[in-house]
Amino acid sequence: MKIPRSFKLFATKINIVWNNSLMNEKEQYGSSRYSESEIILSTTHGINKLSDDKIIDTYYHEKTHMILNTMSRNDLSSDEQFVDVFAKLLRQSDETSEY
Repeated sequence: MKIPRSFKLFATKINIVWNNSLMNEKEQYGSSRYSESEIILSTTHGINKLSDDKIIDTYYHEKTHMILNTMSRNDLSSDEQFVDVFAKLLRQSDETSEY
């Protein structure tokens, strides 16, 4: 699966930014910045390259945060277990869709 350069939530364009050094400093794989309308992702963790599956899982996780924050559901967005499970189900539904 390819990760997009951007997508829209309501009328707001959300950009996907790749920044290994920033995420490595924060010791994170990714981050969603609601006020900046961006999701930051990394392809590495320290000196290790992240697997494609880990990167895609991280994208869906951060996208879920962005959606929940757009809905003003900060209570759900701050629940990391909920976000992680929801993101994995969202990814599975996208990847197993039949047309």
